[in-house]
Amino acid sequence: MKVLGNRWIFRVKYLPNGETERFKARLVVKGFMLVYGVDYLEVYSPVVRLETLRMLLTLAAIWNYEVDQMDVTTAFLNGPIDGEVYMEQPKGYEEAGKEDWVCMLDKSLYGLKQAPRVWFRLLKDHLEKQDFTIMNCEACVAVKVIDGELVFISIYVDDLILFAPNKKLMKELKQMFHVRFEMKDLGPIHYILGREITRNRKERTIFINQRKYADKVLHRFGMERCNGCKVPSTPDLELSKVMCPTTKEENLMSGKPYRAVIGSLMYLMLGTRPDLAYLVRECSQFLENPGILHWRAAKRGLRYLKETQDWGLQFGGVQWSQQKLNDHLKAFADADFANRVDDRKSIAGYLTQFCGSTIS
Repeated sequence: MKVLGNRWIFRVKYLPNGETERFKARLVVKGFMLVYGVDYLEVYSPVVRLETLRMLLTLAAIWNYEVDQMDVTTAFLNGPIDGEVYMEQPKGYEEAGKEDWVCMLDKSLYGLKQAPRVWFRLLKDHLEKQDFTIMNCEACVAVKVIDGELVFISIYVDDLILFAPNKKLMKELKQMFHVRFEMKDLGPIHYILGREITRNRKERTIFINQRKYADKVLHRFGMERCNGCKVPSTPDLELSKVMCPTTKEENLMSGKPYRAVIGSLMYLMLGTRPDLAYLVRECSQFLENPGILHWRAAKRGLRYLKETQDWGLQFGGVQWSQQKLNDHLKAFADADFANRVDDRKSIAGYLTQFCGSTIS
């Protein structure tokens, strides 16, 4: 019989403005001791795609929907576990005289390989019992018609975003979850997945950005006081392998956080800053052996971020509220021919917009 260890994890949760919200303690089982095929099988658990979330926010802005956020308290502890899993008694909670006894888990616990899948399956079953339809093209969006009105729910692990045409239906949606799970009602959405959300109901727009994360990146790499620049790269930017160091004397980059800079810019690019895509693509080719010119290009990206850290994506607009939305999905694509210096491969790019809002 395999007995898993565990440990307590302590962390501080912050509000969107940076103030401390609460201190958290979580018991986590050492799931890395589990063996695939013996102790568990399936572990995959989907989350809503960012492209889907942008589409839903666009619809919510145009239709003037209520958009609220809910958080499932200790979500992974709700799902019944398949099979027998044993764990040591948690530190500080050992039963006197039975210190050598172990615990058999009745429900899932944080740290188990299968915990996310167990939770998603439980949530999906609950939604289907409430007559929601899980979309075929997006496993983390549930749809239902209530009183002739369309409502949506998007799922990102234990973060739920609820879309409803009015406050009455929004209240019904929330009650549907409260009767089954312990929930935290976060009210109208202001902050999700590290992204700030600002809404203008009069203009029917929703604006999202990662300003706080951008500021954190600049401080992390000591660029908070740098001179900003208005474009992420120069028109003549042609990074190549020739610029990579070949000798120890040339290798001045050993202590530079090149990968961390590119990774941070990539996170911004995928979230709310598609204007960083070309620079990130160029610099990502040289993560193994970057040269000083590659480093300068990466630092220019940080300087550009300094100049534009308040930028983001805006969805919707009052001008779309009276139009047929199925006529306004557009995609743009372009490519050069054999432009890469090292191997003469082509570079392609695309942009997808719905009602003038950038989706992908």
